[in-house]
Amino acid sequence: AAIPFGGLASGGGGGDGVRLDVQNFCCPDYIQTMVQRIRQSWNPNQGAGGEVWVKFTIRRDGMLTLVEVEKPSGQAMLDLESRRAVLMTRQLPPLPREFTEPHLTVHMAFNYRR
Repeated sequence: AAIPFGGLASGGGGGDGVRLDVQNFCCPDYIQTMVQRIRQSWNPNQGAGGEVWVKFTIRRDGMLTLVEVEKPSGQAMLDLESRRAVLMTRQLPPLPREFTEPHLTVHMAFNYRR
């Protein structure tokens, strides 16, 4: 299930979310920080509407890797901007010690409004 964090849409809300490949992730504050950092690199004003889901991995050291458009919007510019926002963020704080896995896979929605 998606975890809402105010989403990435310029208007907030609207089905935005983050899904993780683990159940009961220990540290929701870490996810909020991740969303805020990616939002700083994201330009929601693309002149078109749609939703893009991007999948990526956060390594233990906080590096973002394996960035891919998981569910395209059908609009190439939206897909490219969503992927670019994650790639530009590049580095987050290290994963929390309470989370013992070697990496965390994230699925994030980017919602664009006209």
